[in-house]
Amino acid sequence: MNDRADTVPAGGGEGRDGVDVGRTSRRSSLGWLAAVVTAIVVVVGVDAWAAIATARGARDLSTNALRSVELAEDMRWQLAQVVLVPDAARTGKGADPGQALLWLERDVSAYERLATFESERPEWLTLLRLTHGLREAISRGDRDGAERAAVSARESVERLIALNRLEASTIGSQLVGLGRPQVAIDGLAGVVVVLALAQVARSRLRALERERTAVALSLEALESKNRELEAFAGRVAHDLRSPLTPVQVLAGVLARGGHSEDEVRRISARIGNAASRMSGVIEAMLTFSRSGQIPPGQSSLSAAVNDVLEELGPVRQEVDVRVDLPEEQVACSSEVLEQIVRNLVGNAIKYRATERRCQVEISGATDGAMIRLAVTDNGIGMDAEAARRAFQPFFRASPDRAGHGLGLAIVERYVQALRGSALLTSQPGLGTRVEIRLPRAWTESDGRRMLAGTGQALEVPSPQPLSVG
Repeated sequence: MNDRADTVPAGGGEGRDGVDVGRTSRRSSLGWLAAVVTAIVVVVGVDAWAAIATARGARDLSTNALRSVELAEDMRWQLAQVVLVPDAARTGKGADPGQALLWLERDVSAYERLATFESERPEWLTLLRLTHGLREAISRGDRDGAERAAVSARESVERLIALNRLEASTIGSQLVGLGRPQVAIDGLAGVVVVLALAQVARSRLRALERERTAVALSLEALESKNRELEAFAGRVAHDLRSPLTPVQVLAGVLARGGHSEDEVRRISARIGNAASRMSGVIEAMLTFSRSGQIPPGQSSLSAAVNDVLEELGPVRQEVDVRVDLPEEQVACSSEVLEQIVRNLVGNAIKYRATERRCQVEISGATDGAMIRLAVTDNGIGMDAEAARRAFQPFFRASPDRAGHGLGLAIVERYVQALRGSALLTSQPGLGTRVEIRLPRAWTESDGRRMLAGTGQALEVPSPQPLSVG
């Protein structure tokens, strides 16, 4: 029986796997590439920040330390000029003690902002007090007092110089400490980048493996399609050759002449029958080829079924038909819907069992945005292998029954073009059930139901199905 199967859904889609795998692999690769770029940007940013912070710290520390050393050496020289060479101003040799004292006071004041190291500020306060005492002693003419103040000030300066040396050592340690975090950050950054790149490589390898598998599956599906096409072409040639052979033979018989009028009419009738069979094959093939093109429109399900049942004529008296359908509109033209119903009902009657009266049930129900239509019979049914091939063009489960094996193949193509689905269930000797789902045409009442509670009514036009070549 053509068009029957043990719970076998119609449809294909072998070619989509490769495309989906390719898109998934590309998205995965792009995702990991973005992660690597982000990691590198973060690493470079952190590294740059650490380098700038280290450079600034080193510059500030070194500048402060160099200035401290410079001022401390200047103050030691100035103290020597103020006290140790008291006659320099009179003899014209060396520096002026008064000028040296001014320089000393200036440098002591400037040292205040540099006295930031541990114990440095108390020593600077001591040096400031001694400098003031030195000026007062010189102002009074107290040479001994000035000498004592100068000696104490020189000792204070020496202590500052010693503190500067300790500060320089500390600064070196701090600079090394500043470098360690940067080295650690650079090392961590390198590890992150290497791991990210390794992950990208692994991801790309997996993607390539998936793509290779998808290509292999696509090639296998293509080879299967090619085999089906070759078989299809062979069946077409066979079905066209079968009625053509008697036409050629009988035409030759007529050409030889010498036949009675009754023989000529008999031969002509046989030629006409063969031509009709050939025309039927061609018409079925044309219907099959056009079944992927869906014209726009909508039609009543119950009206389409009634029209098909009326076409049965006298055959209707030999079949018990039970109809239970909702009053719904299907989103396809009446010609398409009637062709679908005609093939389903025609197959149910064609493959009826000889030992019992044929019974056909046509039922339907609304399923959200879809309409379910089922045709069930008590015919001869089919086994699992026949059910698996039921939707293949030119396949006939029972060769002794008339037909071309395109009934359910046409139904399947129509259903796929309408974005619906088909499911076939069959048991040998018990019968077959074919259930299809077709899109329901939306009406104004559907739009109002969707906007219930909003106080607004919306006119929703019926969606036009997409034509599939």
